[in-house]
Amino acid sequence: MAALREIRLSRHMSSWDSEASVIISRLTSQLGENAVDIQHIGSTAVRGILAVPVIDIAIALTDGADIDKVVETLAEIGFFRIPTDETGCVRMARAHRDRSGDAHHLYITRHSEKIWKDLLAFRTYLNNHVFAANEYEELKKDLAKRYRYDQKRYAAEKSRFIQNILRLSITDPLLGKHLTIVIDRPLGSVHPKHPDLTYTLNYGFVPGIPAADGENLDAYIYGVNKPLRRFTGTVIAVIHRKNDNEDKLVVAPSGMVAYEPMIEEAVRFAEQYFDTSIICIYEKSCGGIIYRVRPNGGIEYLILYQHRSGTWSVPKGHIAAGETERETALREIREETGLTVALIEGFRRELSYTVSAKASKNVVIFLAEATGELSLGENEISDAIWADKSTAIRRLGGRSIGRIIESAEVFIKARLEKQKRTTQ
Repeated sequence: MAALREIRLSRHMSSWDSEASVIISRLTSQLGENAVDIQHIGSTAVRGILAVPVIDIAIALTDGADIDKVVETLAEIGFFRIPTDETGCVRMARAHRDRSGDAHHLYITRHSEKIWKDLLAFRTYLNNHVFAANEYEELKKDLAKRYRYDQKRYAAEKSRFIQNILRLSITDPLLGKHLTIVIDRPLGSVHPKHPDLTYTLNYGFVPGIPAADGENLDAYIYGVNKPLRRFTGTVIAVIHRKNDNEDKLVVAPSGMVAYEPMIEEAVRFAEQYFDTSIICIYEKSCGGIIYRVRPNGGIEYLILYQHRSGTWSVPKGHIAAGETERETALREIREETGLTVALIEGFRRELSYTVSAKASKNVVIFLAEATGELSLGENEISDAIWADKSTAIRRLGGRSIGRIIESAEVFIKARLEKQKRTTQ
């Protein structure tokens, strides 16, 4: 009886992309005109997340290609047939030469098949949305513990998450786009099936764009306080219903900025009945510069290493519905560092930057003196150091955060000098 194969997750390695490029080149040469496209897919193709170290490759064949002959051709270079999984693709594998287990898995389908688009869409979405990628990593870690020697169950338990991401991949290209919405439930109207639900926003649909349920994609109109029949504006957010089979757009007048908590509050009248998450093109985070004064009078700043993004940062995170900026900053500082601090009055700085081709981020930074012992958050923070001003600026990178650190040092020194004069 064959030994059960253990599911082992490895830290992401840049060599996976290089290895995939080599095998793709060889497959392209071997298959010739039978292959329309060959791409690196799966977790090893998603930057920064843990993965089972097997390189997954998707092969899109022409509609006229003979799959049986393709399988024979691939067998000549060391691949062997393995059972079909939930994707329905023809699957092949090649074993490691120097250790047990598979080195590569192939997913073979036709270019016209929906599964080809799904395989690419899942990978692309996770690479474009770090929080979704982090959520997927946490799921994989949990499943690897629960089903350590059950490959089939491990794969099956990921399917719901994968389907949710594929739904999001439908609406993701629409973020930032200008669309015209036909309003069939105007502001002040009553839901046709639920008379106790009154629309506090205009609500309609996008003609010609289907949602995951096959009907026209629905949309809320944010920022307009009168009943409408039609509206043209910018898609600023997607409301993803985790316990339903359709998502909703949020469309606003062009140029209007609204953050996730504002949108969450506006759509609560209808979305309170669903488990939702909101993907918004405008993001807002709040956090703090944490400092301490050494016995020799030197000032040091706490900076944190986020292992998934591979970057250094000050403690900060997304503002939640119902929170003030200061409440968010205090919560994030406590969650990421274990410190309970008091924010110093008179210091508030902002910086803005783009996080993707579609999304921009506004970060509000406060100042606090460290009290107590560090206790790093387990999910994202893997290291922390105390650094002087120059080291902190160099590690954090970027002129904007550098200017904020410099202004913090001026502020702290002035505060210390004032305290010194008061005690004299």
